[in-house]
Amino acid sequence: MPLTKPDQELSRELKTLALDIEQAADEVLRITNDCRDVDATAALMLIAKLYKHADRAAALADAVKA
Repeated sequence: MPLTKPDQELSRELKTLALDIEQAADEVLRITNDCRDVDATAALMLIAKLYKHADRAAALADAVKA
């Protein structure tokens, strides 16, 4: 059974969102890679949260397809 147009758009938007979040996390990680203080630790915790949200958005996109 093919996806409806709204479901296709939702899936596409969720995948784009997941990719954007992952790219943002990658960039912040690159920027903070040389930092070794408390602020860097806080940034790394936020990066982990971004990756978690990216994974969730990608999973939702896959669920829409299923």
